[in-house]
Amino acid sequence: MGTLTVRKFGISLDPSELVDFAEKMEFFSGVFTDFGFDQAGTYTFRYSDDECMMKAELQRSKDGYYLWVYVQAVDEHEYRVREIADGFGAYVVDGAKKPV
Repeated sequence: MGTLTVRKFGISLDPSELVDFAEKMEFFSGVFTDFGFDQAGTYTFRYSDDECMMKAELQRSKDGYYLWVYVQAVDEHEYRVREIADGFGAYVVDGAKKPV
């Protein structure tokens, strides 16, 4: 079996660029738990099944957190990332970079 590609997605309240969430940690924990993620660290949540592995990572910002989701799967599974974004009332920003 070959190496599976890992894709990185930003989840943002703005559909065109990555913006941070001004929410407390409990907000993220609740949504990720609803999607079957386990908290693996203070700012990290993990999910895996027979088809894919996903890691969600919160990165501190001045006002809250940036949210990244990494997906490793045979196919892209972007639809799963869209479901997560919908759970946050947000959008998927493919290949997003943190604003300078």
